[in-house]
Amino acid sequence: MATKKTSNENVNMDDFEALLGALNAEELENINDLIDPENAYLPASDRCKYRVDKEATGTYDRNKLLSFLTEQGKSEKDWEEQKPHVPGEKKGKVWQAPEVVKSPADEDDEFLAKTEWDDVLTNASESEIVELAAILGFTGLINQVQYHAAVTDKPVSTSAGGWNAAAKSEPLKLLIPEPDNTTSVEECIAKAKANDKDLTRINLNNIQGIKPDVLKDLLNALKENTHVEVLEISNVGMTDNVGRVLAELIEANTTLKTVSAQSNRLTGPIITEIVRSTLKNQTLIELRLSNQRSQILGNRVEMEVADAVAKNNTLLRLNLQFDTLGPRVRVTEKLKQNLDALRKKRLASKQETKT
Repeated sequence: MATKKTSNENVNMDDFEALLGALNAEELENINDLIDPENAYLPASDRCKYRVDKEATGTYDRNKLLSFLTEQGKSEKDWEEQKPHVPGEKKGKVWQAPEVVKSPADEDDEFLAKTEWDDVLTNASESEIVELAAILGFTGLINQVQYHAAVTDKPVSTSAGGWNAAAKSEPLKLLIPEPDNTTSVEECIAKAKANDKDLTRINLNNIQGIKPDVLKDLLNALKENTHVEVLEISNVGMTDNVGRVLAELIEANTTLKTVSAQSNRLTGPIITEIVRSTLKNQTLIELRLSNQRSQILGNRVEMEVADAVAKNNTLLRLNLQFDTLGPRVRVTEKLKQNLDALRKKRLASKQETKT
């Protein structure tokens, strides 16, 4: 919506127009010279002093125009600047950061009570401070190598990264590979059938190529054995058929204390059957069945395993991966109860011997 101009505005504009009309061409040109060429609020055409007042000279000739401009630029004098140009000088007010007045250290510590720890930390070496930082959990000051060395009671080296906590590759440690398992399965079967009293541990871990029938013969031979306490058959390719014989062995044998059958090809139902087999005699202390073919047992299998462990009062360690919270908590609590009952029994026997 347009607004009406007031009488004062009309008078001012009339006076201004009358004043400009009274000036001649030379005076108007002098007024144009007073315009600041660096005024960004004016268009570029108004900030330029050059005004074309000549008539057209004909068709465009580029070479002639360039020669004319060159001669004109050499003959004309430079404009007078309002402020002379100084190389490197910045226009306007230059921003400077305010000065920060730091208080002396004595004023900061005026209200802090000194303790014996101040002297200890002042005289401590860099390795000792690194070890202290690892113990207190200040992992931002140290790297993993220093933290691991402090936790395992090894000498802490400051050359492994210092205080910057930067990841640094450690020198390669060449470890001698473990020798292959040279246990003779046939010899173990023969000694187990003979109930050899010197055979208290059978270790067949990592022996590849054992036939299922040979494993069944070994497990059947141990059913009536009274001397073998540790049976280790991890990573031998045991299938469910051999797993059923292992469950029968645990039900029949009362001497075995530890059975390790990790990294085999057992399925969930066979694992449940092996855990249930420990309920008959309840003489087994440790059972290891982790890392089987079926990595996820399932809720049903885990619940059945937890129910079987809840009825076992002698099992102390069960190596098995639980993905469900309920069965894992139940198994953990039951194993704690069995350990606590064993501790109480040991204390009671000590008191009886003293009396």
